[in-house]
Formats: sequence, C-alpha cells, structure tokens
Amino acid sequence: MVQFLSRLFPRRTEGPLYGLFGELAELLVQAADTHSKLLGHGYRERTRIVPKLHEQSTVAEELSRRIAERLAQSLITPYEAELLYELSLTITDTVDSLEHTAQLLVASRVGALPTPLLDAAKGIERAAELTVVASWTLHSVRDLGDYYLQIRKLKRQGDRLVRQALGELYQQGGSSQEMLPLHDVCESVGRTLAFQERTARSADLLRVKDS
Repeated sequence: MVQFLSRLFPRRTEGPLYGLFGELAELLVQAADTHSKLLGHGYRERTRIVPKLHEQSTVAEELSRRIAERLAQSLITPYEAELLYELSLTITDTVDSLEHTAQLLVASRVGALPTPLLDAAKGIERAAELTVVASWTLHSVRDLGDYYLQIRKLKRQGDRLVRQALGELYQQGGSSQEMLPLHDVCESVGRTLAFQERTARSADLLRVKDS
C-alpha cells in the first residue's frame, strides 16, 4: 500500500526529495574540484581557496537537513528512509572530509604534495561525478547499474595511490615534525575515499532491496 501511494503521488514526495539529492551530489562534484585545485597549489593560494570549501561544506549540511525533513514527511518505507538518510549524511561527510584535508594543509603549511596524492584527488573527482549520475536514478534504483562496483574500483586505486604517496614520504625521510603533517593529509584523503565507498554502498543496498 505504501509503495502504491508513493507511485500515486510522485510530485508530492519523490520529486522534491530526489531533486535535493541531485543538488547534494552536484555540490560534492564542486567540492571535489575545489579540493583538487587546492592540493595542486602552494600555501598562499590554498588560504584563498579553503573558504570556498568551508562554504560548500556548510551548504551540504543544510541540504542534508532539508533531506531529513523531507524524509520525515515522505511515504516511503522506514528502511528506505534510513538508507536515504545515511546516503545524504555520508555525502555530507565526504564534503566535510575534503574541507578537513584543506584545513590540514593550510594549518601545517605543507608544501608541494607527492604526485600520487594529486592523482588520488582526481579519482575523488571521478567518483563524485559518478555519484551525480547515480543521484538521477534514486527514484528508480534498479537503474543504478554498476555504480557501486565502479566506486569500489576507484577506491582501490585511490588507496594504492595514497600508499605510494606515503612510500615517497618515508623514502625522503626527515624529521617527524616535517613528516607527520603530510602523513595526516594522506590519511585524510584516505578517509574521503572511504566515505565515497560508503555512499555507493548505501545506494546499492537500496538497489538490492528493490530487486
């Protein structure tokens, strides 16, 4: 009966709700692009860019709050509502993680980053783009296809790149005071990759439930 009512009133429930997910996913793409630009610049330019990431993180929090309100009013099942809420929160956490990496770079005044870390940031951008495409199919989750598998592949690639960056760091050596900030940045990028995989997993659970 609940599913029948959801189909009967799509404009009142599904349309606005899934539109918000699209906005949130597009914001993630913008934040990932900002993040890559920040990683590729030096300290002075990073200080100019980091407020933009903070603004994007703030907007993501607001969108997640609005999604929660729509879910509370929707006619979808509690299980679906829980997964969708987890999905919105994890996308928001991803944007926050991007900002966290930026703040670490500015606070520690880390210089040029290892190339593998910049490549990992490009993978984060690609995963964000895939998330936008996935957000367009949330109203019909059977159309998600291999979204989760693609994100898992990008995460594995990203993890390898982060390990390469850490390997370069250890090979260069230096004092712990010099190495620790870059190590923290690498871990922060790794957390972002993990959040993106968690996002895809939440979406895939919706697909499995609907199959």
